[in-house]
Amino acid sequence: MNEKILVLVRTIPEKSATYEHLVCVAGINNNGEWRRLYPFKFRHGEKSVDFRKKDLIEVTLANPDNDKRKESRKVTNHINLNSPQNDEEVLQRITPLVSSIEKLDRQHASLGVIKPELTGIDIIINSTNIYDEQTYFSLADDYLEKREKVKMPVELRYKFKCKDDSECKGHNIILIDWELNELVRNVMRREKDEKIIEDKIRGRFFDFMKTRDLYFFMGTHFRFSTWIIIGLFYPQKRKGVQLKLIN
Repeated sequence: MNEKILVLVRTIPEKSATYEHLVCVAGINNNGEWRRLYPFKFRHGEKSVDFRKKDLIEVTLANPDNDKRKESRKVTNHINLNSPQNDEEVLQRITPLVSSIEKLDRQHASLGVIKPELTGIDIIINSTNIYDEQTYFSLADDYLEKREKVKMPVELRYKFKCKDDSECKGHNIILIDWELNELVRNVMRREKDEKIIEDKIRGRFFDFMKTRDLYFFMGTHFRFSTWIIIGLFYPQKRKGVQLKLIN
């Protein structure tokens, strides 16, 4: 089966016993249905994921091997349609789907989009070393060289409530969006002072996000079924726009 997917999520690559490093890709098809797509492999120095968020791709899908989440599909082939969507086009697609974690739980969903009201942020810097401890020989130049980590050693958790849902008591959930990983990588190439690093992360992912029309793309963990923030969408705020949550 072939489907056209609006890509909304590219997560930080995660280690997989079967596929080495995998990038979680998620989006919605032309029927407004969520799709979690795998395997998209990540390798150093290779452009193995040849599309970005807000791109349209055409995928050939098969049933997943062992992922029972209803939105998951295995990708056997994909084509980048080279037709990136602007923010207004993305909003038109996701606005009818805006929900809350509480409603997503009742629907037994494993993907969804919510409108958060940010109340805080927790940032943990586990290390400022962005290089793998292992070194390897470069046969061309006959010397040992370092390779940067795939996943940066920083954790970010958002504290928030789901907007316009009186049942929501508040959440504290980790973010695994690719954009966080790359901002940390770029900052840590220049800075080793943890306070400066934390301030730059907070400035971008909290202070700046509070000025935007922020949406969280949510997904459940494969093993534990807990919710994770797998992507962000943050166009400029529009005046006089009211959202109605889906039941």
